[in-house]
Amino acid sequence: MQHLGLGFRVVIITIALVWIAFPGVGFAQEIRQVYVQGQGSIRVDPDLAYVNLGVVTQAPEADEAQTKNAINMRNILAALGELGIKGEDIETSYFNVYPVYRYSEEKGDQITGYRVSNTISVMLRDLSKVGEVIDAAIKTGATNVNSVRFTLADEEPWRDKALTLAVENGRRKAGVMATAAGEKLGPIMVIRDPNTQFEPYYAGNEMMVKMVASSDRGMPTYIQPGKLEIKAIVEMVFALE
Repeated sequence: MQHLGLGFRVVIITIALVWIAFPGVGFAQEIRQVYVQGQGSIRVDPDLAYVNLGVVTQAPEADEAQTKNAINMRNILAALGELGIKGEDIETSYFNVYPVYRYSEEKGDQITGYRVSNTISVMLRDLSKVGEVIDAAIKTGATNVNSVRFTLADEEPWRDKALTLAVENGRRKAGVMATAAGEKLGPIMVIRDPNTQFEPYYAGNEMMVKMVASSDRGMPTYIQPGKLEIKAIVEMVFALE
């Protein structure tokens, strides 16, 4: 009897140790959950624009190509200054000097000249000036209008609104699912933000061609920016009571 009692106590202690080592195994299986994805999006007007302008010049000698380029760029900057664009809102985004080759079977690749490419990015807080900037730049020597990008000076408040809408959408979905299943929705157990997207609006290639064509014909360039869309997705886990 003593041996049997000792063995019984050993079994009880072993079971207790197993429960201590894995106290949540049985309990976690009792928790009923509902998982949802909430989505929210908001469309807003841009309040900032970036116009990317370039000057490309070519000449037999590198210094000659560079001089031509510098003159054109200086004229462009002067024209932008007349429009009220401050120097702090203009920055060089690309500059390169490279040789131009011509190939022949007799002599192979030979340098025939040099090309200089200089690109600037102009930041505009007044979006009504985008067309004026493009027109002034082309008239004073710009050879490229590479891109026009519309964005937001401060994205954070709009991201927060999209996230709020996503959470509200997730809670609504979870409530509908719980009610349809004859259950009562409990508290949120997990919530996370796997993806909040914000895409600036770019003037497309077709629009860029129209802008340059309008400037060449002496017509003022008109650009109407599209709205920006901010999307948020949240993953939520609710307990069922």
